[in-house]
Amino acid sequence: MTLRQQFSLLTSALVVVLLVGNLMLTVMNGRDYFQQQLNARAYDAATSLALSMSQISADDTVQQTRLMDVLFDRGFFEDITFARTSGEELHRRARQALDDSGAPAWFKSVAPLELMPAEADVTRGWSRLGTIRVTSHSDFAYRDLWNMVRAELIWFAWVLLISLLLLQVLLRFLFRPLVAVEQQALAICERDWQVQEEIPRARELARVVLAMNKMVSKLQAIFSEQAQMTERLREESYLDAATGLLNRRGFDQRFEHILSRDDEHSGVLIIMQLQDFADYNLNAGRQAGDDLLSLLGRTLEQWRGDYPNSILGRRAGADFALFVPCADRAQAEEIVQQTFSLLSVSALSQRNELSFHVGGVFLQGLQDDPVVAFSRADAALRQAQRQPTARYVLYRDDAPGAGEWTATEWRVLLTQVLEQEDIRLQFLPVISNNDKHTIQYEVFSRIEWQGETLSAARFWPMVEQHRLASRYDLSVIRAVLGQMRNVDFTAHPVRFCINLSPASVIDEGFHQKLISLFGEFPEQARYVALEVPEFALYSAEHAIARLALMLQPQGVVMGIDQVGTGTMAFAYLQRLPLDYVRIDGSFNRGVHQAQDHRFYIQSMVQIAHNLDLLVLAEGLEEELDVAAVRQTGVDGLGGYFYCRPMPSLEEALAWQPF
Repeated sequence: MTLRQQFSLLTSALVVVLLVGNLMLTVMNGRDYFQQQLNARAYDAATSLALSMSQISADDTVQQTRLMDVLFDRGFFEDITFARTSGEELHRRARQALDDSGAPAWFKSVAPLELMPAEADVTRGWSRLGTIRVTSHSDFAYRDLWNMVRAELIWFAWVLLISLLLLQVLLRFLFRPLVAVEQQALAICERDWQVQEEIPRARELARVVLAMNKMVSKLQAIFSEQAQMTERLREESYLDAATGLLNRRGFDQRFEHILSRDDEHSGVLIIMQLQDFADYNLNAGRQAGDDLLSLLGRTLEQWRGDYPNSILGRRAGADFALFVPCADRAQAEEIVQQTFSLLSVSALSQRNELSFHVGGVFLQGLQDDPVVAFSRADAALRQAQRQPTARYVLYRDDAPGAGEWTATEWRVLLTQVLEQEDIRLQFLPVISNNDKHTIQYEVFSRIEWQGETLSAARFWPMVEQHRLASRYDLSVIRAVLGQMRNVDFTAHPVRFCINLSPASVIDEGFHQKLISLFGEFPEQARYVALEVPEFALYSAEHAIARLALMLQPQGVVMGIDQVGTGTMAFAYLQRLPLDYVRIDGSFNRGVHQAQDHRFYIQSMVQIAHNLDLLVLAEGLEEELDVAAVRQTGVDGLGGYFYCRPMPSLEEALAWQPF
């Protein structure tokens, strides 16, 4: 029962008690008054009649009867009796004085009138002729008393109704600050720091509201301080101060994670170097050199908008490195040419009097050595520096390999896969840090072509290039939901996590198709989690928030993947309706030897847990790294240390952590 209901019930009971008590007093006092008046009237009538009968002869029965009738016919008396001394009696009795009942029978039983017969002696001279007894009729008294009580009841009912209505209005006004406090508290649980601007006049309520506002401000300050500290740690450890890009350590860490993990990758590594930058610093000044580096960093960041999942960093001095995912060598050559052309017409145009060269190497396979990859890219850079005309070169490897696919062939392949919905799914468990049971399954998609299994790293750049991301994501989700129909979620209460492309998230048509698709699988939708990479927040944060709110009624939750690789401030964690975050595997690789990595993960855990978010770690392959990450307090761990992605859902559900 709410406090308002308790107040209403208590006040209503008090008003009812007061009204009932007042009504009972009114009835009792009215009854006593009418009873007194009726007895007095009977006494007066008996005295008057006895006096009149004393004036006539004792044997004149007719005249005596006439006098009794005159008094009886008025209708105010129930019984008039003249008892002679001889024993003879003259009677006049009436059962009902009114045509209809003056009051209900139950009312007469509740408030009975005790009427006493009035007596007077009839005398003539010194002789006594007899006794007159008169009893008043009660119908008129009951009628008047009932009318009075009924009027009181109607009046009291109106008073009670109006009082309750006014009480509800008053309570609504008084409790409005408390309702706002309740909404404020719920908003805090939803990571929304609301401050009440309207302070109530009541001193007690004002104190409550001010205390809540102070608590909200304090919590927001604590969260902001933690987020700023974590962001500052990331900037100092992984970002270059002059350009705002990744420094050498940050770039190498993420690049090594991509190449060293036991999974297929595909992309082009590009090295760009300014010639004679040291002389430019001496001639133009150190500030001019820093300004040029800053301009170059902003230009590369803008260019990176077309490749949001690329890696960009400054390695040393005037050397920059880029890794851009792509599908084949032809696309790699196009990216290298675009990079050179962009810099030639923007930050490094001829007016800067600086020459630069670009070298690149196309990487594709299961595992590559980062040192070898940089050596080949550096070889291409040196070759470009030796040529008099071309200042960009893509490394050529004469070793035999698979034939190159054209963009048209890629489109035919992808279109055929989508039309036939020939997508192969793999499932990777995520293990709880507390009791080591499976809490999630990461879903990976693969396609087959001419007997070769292609991972997303191989074909996804072409999916985005041909604008097929939305269709592909819908096909993957439909395939997962179809397999989930055979899952008994009472025995396996886990979620299936599916990655969404940023291009799909910002597509309004995709939103509607996705809601319709989940409507076909209402039971399975409650066990689905959709996640987007952190780098997508820069351009798609509002779309992610809108999609998350649209999917909440169906039980679908949202998460952020690759946390730590983007440039967004961590304040997005409180703005978005999220369920979990997944820390990028580059922070978990070698974490047992990197104290700053552990501190960064612990800070992320504290921030997320303060917002009721789960924290998951991915990409774990070494036992020492697993032990170190578990000590940071994450909620779940995943990676090839536990198992490799399993090709069937039945196998994944039957798998048990060791």
